[in-house]
Amino acid sequence: MSASNRSASDGARSKITLVRNLGLLALVATAVCNVIGAGINYLTLDIQQKVPGIGPYVPLAFIIGVFPALFTALCYAVLASAMPRAGGGYIYVSRALHPFLGFMATFSKWFGLAAAIGIIAYLDVGLLAAGLGYLDTYLNVEGTVSFLNSTTAKFVIPIAMIWIFWLVNILGVRTYAWTVIVLMMLMLAGGLAVVVTGSLTTPDQYATAFDRSPGTAITDVLDKAEKKQREEDPGRPFPRDFRGIQARASSKPQPFTSLPLAVAWLFFAYIGFAGISQAGGEARDARRILPRAFLIATAVICGYYLLFSWAVYHAFGWQFVAGFVDVAGGNASVPLLLGIVMHPALAAFIALMAALALANDIPPMLLATSRLFFAWARDGVFPKGLAAINPRFHSPHWALTACALVATSFVVACSLSKSYTNVIDIVVFALTFTYLLVAISVLTLPRRNPRIAAHVSFLRSRRAQIAVALLAILFLVPLLAAVPFLKGPGATVLLWSAVMSVGAVIFIIMWRRAKTAGVNLGQTFATLPTTAEDVETSPEVI
Repeated sequence: MSASNRSASDGARSKITLVRNLGLLALVATAVCNVIGAGINYLTLDIQQKVPGIGPYVPLAFIIGVFPALFTALCYAVLASAMPRAGGGYIYVSRALHPFLGFMATFSKWFGLAAAIGIIAYLDVGLLAAGLGYLDTYLNVEGTVSFLNSTTAKFVIPIAMIWIFWLVNILGVRTYAWTVIVLMMLMLAGGLAVVVTGSLTTPDQYATAFDRSPGTAITDVLDKAEKKQREEDPGRPFPRDFRGIQARASSKPQPFTSLPLAVAWLFFAYIGFAGISQAGGEARDARRILPRAFLIATAVICGYYLLFSWAVYHAFGWQFVAGFVDVAGGNASVPLLLGIVMHPALAAFIALMAALALANDIPPMLLATSRLFFAWARDGVFPKGLAAINPRFHSPHWALTACALVATSFVVACSLSKSYTNVIDIVVFALTFTYLLVAISVLTLPRRNPRIAAHVSFLRSRRAQIAVALLAILFLVPLLAAVPFLKGPGATVLLWSAVMSVGAVIFIIMWRRAKTAGVNLGQTFATLPTTAEDVETSPEVI
């Protein structure tokens, strides 16, 4: 090959970039799918046990809990308008604070999210089995449900799920966009069914339905709970009717003491909205629509949580919820309880949508984790090969494959050991830590990197930026401090510290290697990674 042909070939390869095919709806769907999972079906009830005394104030706690998320979203919106690049929080912190902090903040986040993908896929099989159980009225699905509850299904199906969504991401952001939009619409439809049914049901109506026939699923839960109580406290009467369960509510509402703790617990329901920022290199007209996507997604998520929790407590009453959680422990869920006042087909639908709500986390999590890999590799703090982009689909295929392999390894780990709580806690701790550094970055960007700061196009008033950042920090610092105590002191912090130590070693090795190779690291981290992404914009945008 001649030198000129070789040069032309190299030039063609250099023009293969991420394409800006994501519009506002796809970005909002990315955040909504990343945040609203199946956990809301449990957390809405379980909060009565975690925070005794919260009583009927759960919807209020959800409203208050949105404020730290809102101020953090505003910080992301400010930085996204100046730095619309793949990598999100890593790019923001590495350019506004320090490369080491940018990498460290997002390395533990990447580890936690990659692990969570595997855990979510593993847990979703059980939810899918529960949802199909309601269809037994019409179809003989007992064999299918038995298979889903088998060890084989809990190993094979999660792995298949991960690699199907890997393929969705590999095929490019247009395929990804349609996937997350459809998943969001289906999930919101399931939530709407809960809201409508809950708003039309009163506790008295629910008591009548419960006492007449609580259904097979609830009966099974109560049977197991009664057996356990007989072993631990044989002399205590076990309630089987609505009023008896309601009487098990052990505490009176104490809003002034319980609300702050409940807000800290429920803020974690908003964790993940910043996934939008990872798509910064693929958003059309990114400086304009990324900030809008943050705000719209936050509003949608807050509205969903408020209406969902209000409908649940309108239907059951807080005393029954608190009593049932006390009786059934961790086996209480909204689809389980609300199903008895629904048509079986509708009950099956909301149960299946709860399973879908868990599964729909996977596509945006794969996107987020792979774009972190991509951004690190492009900056040289990870092997450069991981920044390779598929020439046909314009997706970072090696980064996506690496993240899918890590997620698959956690499916295997879950199959061997059911201990995965600390990994989920790392996600919460790491994301809160990243949010805090992003808020600080808003304060430091003009001094650290004035050229990039000059491109901020959202919330241009410096006083407003400072106010938003300080309010975010004011909320996030106590929340970050509370995580180890809310999620179990000691183990979470130790595991997070171990992950951070691995990240520090990787960064130091790659930093020294880059310096030895003569790379101008000061120039690398004084500018945005590339401007090529701004050129390739498809006219067909979702």
